[in-house]
Amino acid sequence: MLKKDYKALVASNRFDLNTLPACGAKTRSDDPCKHKGNLRNGRCKRHGGASTGPTHQAFGKAHHRYVHGLKTKEVTAMRKLAAEMTKSLKDLVQQV
Repeated sequence: MLKKDYKALVASNRFDLNTLPACGAKTRSDDPCKHKGNLRNGRCKRHGGASTGPTHQAFGKAHHRYVHGLKTKEVTAMRKLAAEMTKSLKDLVQQV
């Protein structure tokens, strides 16, 4: 439906729910949906949802669930081991 047609339909039938078209989407049993569709896309609230998802997909550090891994147990253990090794090497160098 074009925007001008939508505005004209809204102006003429503002609160008349009987003039709304049927949804028409197929259900799981291949029958047409019997709910009233909305004026914009002709689908009911179950089949023509308001949200279409995010406009862009975030990847990497921009994603809200990005985990950097700097505080994991394995990384912490490896850092401790590396620190002990460097300390023992420094002690070895000072003894010689």
